[in-house]
Amino acid sequence: MKDKNFIQDFGLFASLVVSMIGIGVFYSPALVAKYVGADGWIVAIITAAGIFLIMYMMYYLMKANNYEDIVVILGNIYGVALGRIISILYAIMMILALGISLRVFSEVITMFLLVNTPTEVILITMIFLGIFLSRGGLVNVVNFNELAFWMIFIPAILAFLLTLPTADFTNLLPVFSTVPVNYFKGSFELLFLLNGFSMAFILIPYVKKKERIGKILRRSSIFIGAFYGVTFILVAATLSVAQTRDTIFPTITMIQSITSRAGFLERWDSLIMAIWVIFYFTAFANTYYFSSYIAKHVFNLKDIKIASVIFLPVVYIAALFPESVVDVRNLKMGFIRMGFIGTLFVVIGITFLLSYIRKGRGVKNEN
Repeated sequence: MKDKNFIQDFGLFASLVVSMIGIGVFYSPALVAKYVGADGWIVAIITAAGIFLIMYMMYYLMKANNYEDIVVILGNIYGVALGRIISILYAIMMILALGISLRVFSEVITMFLLVNTPTEVILITMIFLGIFLSRGGLVNVVNFNELAFWMIFIPAILAFLLTLPTADFTNLLPVFSTVPVNYFKGSFELLFLLNGFSMAFILIPYVKKKERIGKILRRSSIFIGAFYGVTFILVAATLSVAQTRDTIFPTITMIQSITSRAGFLERWDSLIMAIWVIFYFTAFANTYYFSSYIAKHVFNLKDIKIASVIFLPVVYIAALFPESVVDVRNLKMGFIRMGFIGTLFVVIGITFLLSYIRKGRGVKNEN
């Protein structure tokens, strides 16, 4: 990266969006429906606001520290040793969350595309593809994200449009049908699925027009909220709330209904599934690159190619840890969620607060 500031506006926007959406769009309608019924779109709005707040705190943290590397920032605030420990724990939690999502992805593929393919083969293939893209560096990752954005969302929007003729939007009534706390519980679950926003730590220092970062973060948050909101609305309107709640992958079931209603779209669901492979791979590769990047700087490795191999066994074991995808759906992997949120609270919340206090003291001393 001879030119450090090489990421254009669209590169940052596309990278954040594809890093966050991933596999969660397949089964998040079922998770959210358990808490709020048909009001999933409200959860999407709350989560989008939360993501923007988190990313803006990340942006402030980077800006206040002259866009230094996140490992350097944590070292400056907590001390080198503790900063590196926090950094590697953050990377490990991201890898564990990635392993869980990889297991869900492999289950989707074996159920709908590669029925006779062992899960282990899919896991290993995806991991090595992620390592391959990570070894190319951030420039290649961003370029791939820009291409993948269009390959993902054009067919997705087409699929949404094809569900409209038979969607029954009365399924969404009544609105605000549950207690307020359930909306925040649903947002917590959705936030865990959208953990790709951590890529902002890697991307922001390399953005060319840094004065536009705040606007891009807002636009990406709005896009994420709108996409998930529309997904929740169409799934509930097409399948009903009860079916959404009881189906493991309601979004795929909704897409399959297009094929059953329109003979000229034979095997349309398989085409969509092939596109979603790119969707998940993009999110997977970005998260894997993030953890490899952190490991490279924590252990002072010369090349990210070495760092990318470190997490290979970790993500593989994490993917095999759940007994089935039902364990993931039924929230039996809650300890990973809590660990991720706890790490996020330290890396972003407490670090932001300490940085803000330190900057305020610096201003007072200058005066």
